[in-house]
Amino acid sequence: MTIEGKKEITRKEFMKGMGMSLAGVAMAGSVGGLLTACSNATGGASVDAGGESKETPQWPFKYVKLDPEKVEKAGYEGYKEGACCYGVINAFLSALSDEVGYPFNQIPADAFRGGGTGYGQGALCGSLGSAAACIGMVCDGDQQKELIAELYNWYKTHPFPQYQPAGMDLITTEAKSVLCIDSVGKFMEAQGVGMADPERKERCAAVTAEVARKMVEILNEKLA
Repeated sequence: MTIEGKKEITRKEFMKGMGMSLAGVAMAGSVGGLLTACSNATGGASVDAGGESKETPQWPFKYVKLDPEKVEKAGYEGYKEGACCYGVINAFLSALSDEVGYPFNQIPADAFRGGGTGYGQGALCGSLGSAAACIGMVCDGDQQKELIAELYNWYKTHPFPQYQPAGMDLITTEAKSVLCIDSVGKFMEAQGVGMADPERKERCAAVTAEVARKMVEILNEKLA
């Protein structure tokens, strides 16, 4: 990628700038196991950490209508704490922990910290990965596919970032892809910045916020 007056940004440099690591992929696999265990729940007894018997949650878990603006803001703040994958699911779990409680208050958002920068590989945008997990908690299999596809198609053509609380007047770009390397790469080329620059970080925080909001808007329409 080249921009007039700027150094060419190669794929190798992009990956190096992200601090590429297989840890993100490994984390994604472990989290998949966690969600599979939850999705297989059919009711019954379980024992919590304190040794007390607790009813196993029935899947799909109960969903209630959430405030998209609050979730958007929480997603933005969550990105600052633990990147995009964490930001989306932390906003989702925090909101439903307040509104519903169990089992959302038992799922650790920290388990998704490894999904940033495309799971360390510039692959699927981490915000979309955790959004798919959120949808999977509250929808059955067929509905999951429908809603995830709707979210991903929106992502590919949405002009990010619209949510700009820092007032940096960032350039908006369309990813035309669900991959981190495409989404971030197009923005960096247009803005003339690198991975370590504050503009790139602010843009990814906005993407996290907007994905969290759109996910909730879809769930509100379909489930609540």
